[in-house]
Amino acid sequence: MAAKLKVAGTWSGAIEVELDGWTVPMLREEVARRSNLSPDSINLICGGKVLKDGDGTAKLSELGVKSNAKILSTRVCVDQGKSLQEEAMTEDERSRRLARVK
Repeated sequence: MAAKLKVAGTWSGAIEVELDGWTVPMLREEVARRSNLSPDSINLICGGKVLKDGDGTAKLSELGVKSNAKILSTRVCVDQGKSLQEEAMTEDERSRRLARVK
């Protein structure tokens, strides 16, 4: 039996899925395809919980997703680690400049 999920965020619309057959990676892949983004840049939230891939075998029904559920798809920064490293370098440079001024 197909269930409808309402998706909003990076892409808005309804997706028909089999809750006992679909996994989080499958849903993420479908939302990514429809929003023209890569799957690893999509974060899915349902009922205030981030839907995590886990081992990739947990079905949506096992995770508590029900028919007519609302899913929020957000975009995550893939380069997040890089920006933190750049920020640390900038902070280090700022500290050196302050030390020279003193």
